[in-house]
Amino acid sequence: MYKIFLDIETTGLSPLEKQVTCICAKSENSNFKESNQDESLLLTNFKEYLLKHSIEENEFITKNGKMFDIPFLLIRATLNNLDYKFIIDYNHFDLQDITSKRVSLDDMATLYGVKNKSASGLQAIDWFYKGKYEEIEDYCWQDVLTTEEVYKKWRELHVQPKSKL
Repeated sequence: MYKIFLDIETTGLSPLEKQVTCICAKSENSNFKESNQDESLLLTNFKEYLLKHSIEENEFITKNGKMFDIPFLLIRATLNNLDYKFIIDYNHFDLQDITSKRVSLDDMATLYGVKNKSASGLQAIDWFYKGKYEEIEDYCWQDVLTTEEVYKKWRELHVQPKSKL
């Protein structure tokens, strides 16, 4: 199974009132990195990227994606009259599920000795309103890379290979 490491940036926490400003995804054979003021175009471009990946052969790897990124994308796509229902058919591993407490990606990075984030989601909102789309993309992309590194380190330390009998 191939991994698609995914992160989004938004103008706030409420998908009914706020919008997606950036989407970054990394897989073995292709990457998606886009920030755009036109949310409908951004969502359409990401949908086209995803449709190039087999649902059966890929899974999302996120940090809090089950509770935030995926529902936010679904709601914003619906409000933009885009059919995104297929996104829920992907297998999904969320780093948030490895702990019973709310732990930030930054704290997980520190715990596993991975490079921390360079900014915050609040800075990404400010960049959006100032038209600094490249900064948003760089920040979002770093979150994707941090998620990938934390996931790899977690698997290395906690997932034991199945023994052969």
